[in-house]
Amino acid sequence: MTDHYIKRICDQLNNTPRKCLDWKTPAEVFREKMMEEMGRSPYPQSQ
Repeated sequence: MTDHYIKRICDQLNNTPRKCLDWKTPAEVFREKMMEEMGRSPYPQSQ
């Protein structure tokens, strides 16, 4: 397996919505948690 092939599989898995995550993707949940840790809102307020 090439690095490119493994990255494609990881990207596909991390961008697949999951029922256990309330139909969010693992990538979305990870981003939300990281933004919370940084003290920032994961979804910027529109003005």
